[in-house]
Amino acid sequence: MLDSKIFDELAELSKFDFSETEKNKLSEELSDIINFVGKVKDFSGDYDDTLENGVAYSDLRDDVEISTASVEQLLSNTNSDKNCYIIPRVID
Repeated sequence: MLDSKIFDELAELSKFDFSETEKNKLSEELSDIINFVGKVKDFSGDYDDTLENGVAYSDLRDDVEISTASVEQLLSNTNSDKNCYIIPRVID
């Protein structure tokens, strides 16, 4: 739990006044936050890609480029206006 002296100093610095009930509640919450942030020290930084969804990235399929339409075919349904393409409305 957060030391009462430290909590009082923080309250003084922030110019907040707390009742004893608020002080106890906030002190517990701040202690939880400090404990949680303290767990960052335990983080090793080593990354194991097999832990993510149980599948290693090396087991995933390779991306293969597939040519489906040429640029000219894609732009054939547009109108050009001042170097901009006007595409017909598809959704009402």
